[in-house]
Amino acid sequence: MNSISRYIADAKAQTMESFSNADGFIDDDFNFTGDDFFRNANGASMQQNVQTSQPYIVTVTSTDPAAVPNFEILGAYQYLNDAGFQPNGDLVIGLVTISSGIPSVTYREFLYQSMNSPFSIGLTYVQSQTSNQILETISINTRDANGNTAQKTIVPTIDPYQNQSDVVAIKYNYRIDGFTKLIIRQVLANAVIRVNFYPADNINIARALGGDAVSRQFGAPRVTGGQTIQIKA
Repeated sequence: MNSISRYIADAKAQTMESFSNADGFIDDDFNFTGDDFFRNANGASMQQNVQTSQPYIVTVTSTDPAAVPNFEILGAYQYLNDAGFQPNGDLVIGLVTISSGIPSVTYREFLYQSMNSPFSIGLTYVQSQTSNQILETISINTRDANGNTAQKTIVPTIDPYQNQSDVVAIKYNYRIDGFTKLIIRQVLANAVIRVNFYPADNINIARALGGDAVSRQFGAPRVTGGQTIQIKA
């Protein structure tokens, strides 16, 4: 075989090679835009045996008289052993406290779960009585162990047909694992923010012990009829 034929043969072999997710990402794992059905979290028709989604709830409470910029929640791999954790499981960063909104579960336990049993979110429900707090942009930031990163910025917009002015429902699909952070552009002075994460599905490897699938999908919570968001590239 001459050198040209050998070159062509080698090129064909490389072209046909399957790299099978060699970039560290599972296919579509970082597809933030998702599809129109948000993995059945938007109220699309479901099988009747699918459970209705129940939220994970996080509360952010600021006692700072000034706005706190670029405030991060989640990020279990970074924050799980932070020195700011209190005996009750709340995380205190400066003058801002992050706590769980579920009485029987601490925020620290919630971070443990996000690290060991990742889940995807179909609906994020943000509530605050502090004027304009719910309109602050939220960035979804994640990465993998190869150092690949992905980030999207969501600009919430209140539905003109809704009556409440202190809540916004963000129907946007994204995954939460130990790397994922939500970055609030500003936690306004003395604001209290309640964030409800409604899962579209989650992973629990213990289900396999009973012969069940490790992944479980959930039906829409039906807390809203619709909303509008803008996505910054």
